[in-house]
Amino acid sequence: MAQGIGSTALLYPFIGENAVIFGLSVVLIDIDHIIQYADDTKNLNPKGFFIYFNFLNSQLRNRKIDNDYLCIHLFHTIECYLLLLLLAGSFPVLHYVLFGFLFHHLFDQINMIKYEIPYCRAFSIPEYFIRKKNKITSVHEILENKQVNIRAFPDLDKWAVRWGVKKMHLQGR
Repeated sequence: MAQGIGSTALLYPFIGENAVIFGLSVVLIDIDHIIQYADDTKNLNPKGFFIYFNFLNSQLRNRKIDNDYLCIHLFHTIECYLLLLLLAGSFPVLHYVLFGFLFHHLFDQINMIKYEIPYCRAFSIPEYFIRKKNKITSVHEILENKQVNIRAFPDLDKWAVRWGVKKMHLQGR
């Protein structure tokens, strides 16, 4: 959100109201994270959403699954960018959406490089289907197959049940 607000404020003197479109797109690109959460857990509870991504990010950043994990966020793919570019020919305001998406994605990629996980997200839909073989693609797989320190994530065991995880490998109980 800070990225969206900051970029809107900086760009407004130069591109006027289009800066708001740019800033909103910087934030709204992440709607695809909600799609990932709902698809993986069959749940839309916001509290579960934050537990899900806090757990997933900790597993990635602590090197529990870094080279084994792969996800796709549809709004962060080349296909989405190309579609926006194509549609921008008829709807020029979509140029600002495209630039906002790319701006956001650049900072995501810098962050993933910082944490040494630059390839945990597929850049395209075909790439995802090619690379997902032998990869972890859901929190279900992590909770069912990896040792998880349950103390680090209050209520994770309860959420895992809500999400339909069959078994959890727990440490620290």
